[in-house]
Amino acid sequence: MIVAGRGGGGEGVRLVLETEEAMLLSELADQVDSVLLLGEPDDPALGRLLPSAYPDDAEASAEYTRYTRESLVDGKRQAAQRVRDATAAPAGSGVVEIELDQSEAWGWLTFLTDLRLILAERVGVDDLDDDEPDVDAETRDDYLRAAYEWAGFVQGSMLEVLDPTDG
Repeated sequence: MIVAGRGGGGEGVRLVLETEEAMLLSELADQVDSVLLLGEPDDPALGRLLPSAYPDDAEASAEYTRYTRESLVDGKRQAAQRVRDATAAPAGSGVVEIELDQSEAWGWLTFLTDLRLILAERVGVDDLDDDEPDVDAETRDDYLRAAYEWAGFVQGSMLEVLDPTDG
């Protein structure tokens, strides 16, 4: 994967993905969408995506959820759909090139954050400041852990391009 700026001053991002990487992103976008659409209310991954606004006040939390949840879920699902649309690889091509303006790139970053929150829950990352998963080697899925790390790499690379002065 190659991530490069579209122009000076963080005006956008150009991604060059191997077909397999594009397919992986598309598959992961499907998974995010499935969690949002079909996730059980007690799914801890859904809890990370849509945490309680008032964890110590069930009534206030329910009221907040009633007014905000639908639009939050819709926005997250739309972000996942944009990733799926952009990563649709033409048959027989070896790479997928994606040009994102700054707004689109920030939408992708939102999706990548949602993806990493779900994967973090699945692989046992308890502290969001600690990228080292709490892993029981017999019960955790290496594929999910690798996807979590790769998504973090993509996210970090995009951020470096969008904000080249940081660092």
